[in-house]
Amino acid sequence: MTEGKDNFPRRQEREQYGAKKETSLRRDNINQDRRSQKPKKMQNTEKRRQKNRRVLPKKQAILGVGILIILIILWLFIRTNGTEVFVGAESIGVLEGSSATAQTITETIETQLAGIVGAEVKINEEIKTERIHIGGKRKKDVCTLEHLIPKLRNMVTYKVNAAIIMIDGGKGVVLANEEQANHVLDAIKEPYLPAEGVEATVEWVEKVTIATDFVDSEEVLSEDEAITALQATTNITGTYTIQSNDALYKIAQNYECSLEDLLKLNEGLTIEKGIFVGQVINVPIKKAKVSVKTIETQVLTTVEPKTYEYQSDNTQPKSYQKVIQQGRAGQKKSTIQITRINGFVQEEKEVSKEITTEPVPEIIVRGTL
Repeated sequence: MTEGKDNFPRRQEREQYGAKKETSLRRDNINQDRRSQKPKKMQNTEKRRQKNRRVLPKKQAILGVGILIILIILWLFIRTNGTEVFVGAESIGVLEGSSATAQTITETIETQLAGIVGAEVKINEEIKTERIHIGGKRKKDVCTLEHLIPKLRNMVTYKVNAAIIMIDGGKGVVLANEEQANHVLDAIKEPYLPAEGVEATVEWVEKVTIATDFVDSEEVLSEDEAITALQATTNITGTYTIQSNDALYKIAQNYECSLEDLLKLNEGLTIEKGIFVGQVINVPIKKAKVSVKTIETQVLTTVEPKTYEYQSDNTQPKSYQKVIQQGRAGQKKSTIQITRINGFVQEEKEVSKEITTEPVPEIIVRGTL
């Protein structure tokens, strides 16, 4: 029993122990409260910081709005809201917006010009565009594309993919297209075409071809202008072969010259001396840029002249002459080829013949004493 009592503290000790523990707990709580409490100065600083943190976002927001407004104003004054159009270095006008490009403007003008000319067109000048801001000073230059296109169309020069009538390898005349070129050549040939039913070939004296190329629009002629240009003549000297029934005055008339001018072109030729079939003489020719050559073939029934045979009679004097057989002409079918240049006969020759009625020779006896 004594040992059990010794295991428990005495009352005085129990109270002292409990009081000490309570005091210790109270002290710990006080220290904890002290640690949790900040000095008043520090509390004020914290409040100011919290207040500043609330005020700062408002200032930043106001500043941000101000900067945004300034940027919008600057954008309104410097933004590219128009397109300036140039032909070379010359400004032609200003369009609103940026939809128009140099390529689309060029293609529009070339299409319109092609419709007017009737052939493909290529503009000589370079059309350029530049994005700009349309300010107060430039507003007077603003126009619509519908207004600008006709203005540009009247300013530019252009090349046309035209048809060129080439003469012996050189440029003759230029027309808008190949169809017009063929019309011109047909019109030049038309007056020299043979009558219906007459066999003939029609060709050019020169080598005439049609080529296509881009040329300056000023070179393009109308059909009437081209015909006039191709038929313009220069005077040259040609030759003519004398045919049966020819006379110098007739030849002069055919070549639209005087008899005196024809004689001057032929040294030694005189009216008194005359001409003979097959003789070649000089004639004045009005040479056009292109000349039409026709070779006409005619089949004619002509006279085959009679021939003469002579027999000798040594019993009769030289003055004696007697027809012992009457001759007569025959008939033949002749194929005649007539060559003309621009309507003027250059050559007429018999290319074949067929005797349909044989001629009868006339026999004549002559004395020899």
